[in-house]
Amino acid sequence: MKFEPTMHKLSNGVTVILDSMDVATDEVRVCFRTGSYDEKPSEYGLTHFCEHMFCKGTPRFPTARLGKDYIADNGGEINASTSPVSLRFYGRVIAENLMILVDFLADRLKNSLIDKDVLENERGPILDELRRSLSDNETKRFVFTNKKLLGVDIPNGMVTLGNPENISRFTREDILNFASKRMVAENCLICISGKIENKDDLLKKLEDIFSFLPKCDAENKSNLKYTPSSEHNYIPDTTNVVIEFLFPCLWPDTPEYDYQDCCVAKFERCLREKLFDVLRSENGLTYGVRLTGYGDMKTQLCGFRTETSPENVARVVALTAKTAYDVYTTGYPKEKDLRKYMNQNKLGRANFLDANDLRCNRLVTDWLKYNRLHDFYGQCKLSDSVTVDDVVKYTRGYFDGPMSIITHGPKIDCDVEKIWKDNFKAE
Repeated sequence: MKFEPTMHKLSNGVTVILDSMDVATDEVRVCFRTGSYDEKPSEYGLTHFCEHMFCKGTPRFPTARLGKDYIADNGGEINASTSPVSLRFYGRVIAENLMILVDFLADRLKNSLIDKDVLENERGPILDELRRSLSDNETKRFVFTNKKLLGVDIPNGMVTLGNPENISRFTREDILNFASKRMVAENCLICISGKIENKDDLLKKLEDIFSFLPKCDAENKSNLKYTPSSEHNYIPDTTNVVIEFLFPCLWPDTPEYDYQDCCVAKFERCLREKLFDVLRSENGLTYGVRLTGYGDMKTQLCGFRTETSPENVARVVALTAKTAYDVYTTGYPKEKDLRKYMNQNKLGRANFLDANDLRCNRLVTDWLKYNRLHDFYGQCKLSDSVTVDDVVKYTRGYFDGPMSIITHGPKIDCDVEKIWKDNFKAE
């Protein structure tokens, strides 16, 4: 399967990416480069509220159920999502009905009723979604870390979903005002991965169908700032302590640093494996270790996390620091590690080329981050060209930035920052 996407611009400024595949389905994403990180305090939760309301009916399909049934009857499925950095409306359909799905998504964006009675009724499900999320321990961890390290403080609420006070007062006018400033052509990407019979013909149809999107400057306000901290987030009725080790990303997340980022990724992969070996296989202290991160396109934190029982926290932090220092100072990964990663990557690349949802998501992500096409073959070549010497060269300073250790769960009785500093050094 080849990967040869093309990027186009409609006359009003909408970006279009067409990714032809020899498959029987089409994946369609209509994405706006605006998310909950762009919201002012009075807007917390508004992007997500808009996501709901733009799926609640048009004159053609007055209810959400009628719309879903119509797409299902034509061999497709639809959904929508909000993230800190984007708002997405998307679906998948059998290839012969691609334009039915495209027309349907455009109809939602252009003709949504935003009915006041439906809006009042929808407050309940959105509030319920917020309550369920806030009762989830993973959400509690996410909220705490965003607040302490990135200054995203939403009282009684959370990133993306907002808070009860705002959800209870948003009006139809708020939603329409939001759409006029954020859901505009400059902020919009239409990405289609799948069977495309004639790109020129499809582009002409998209030009006509999406001409309603206004051509004006977009209002995006995301301005995160990292404040390092080492704190404990006490969560009652929990048994394990989650430990997050976080650092400012070493290289800017921009195209000119792609190779350096590839080198860092190899280092982090090796570090995660070594931590797994030490913490689980050799000492039986934890189930697993995974890489993690926070932030937006400009301010990013990277690192790793694990969890263990309260009485083992000090030991886990000490072993993590010692292992990290060893990996950092003794030339990992080795040549054999890079060969292993290269062979493992072949399977992931094959999966990517065969799956239009993976391709579409990757194309959207690269547009959101870099305003460019995803260069699959170039990235593969770049990754395969990484050397041990360059990994060492471009990961110097990984642990030098202002570090944060955030712990979540039951009470603990140890100074994790001091333990790290005492152990992240030679014996």
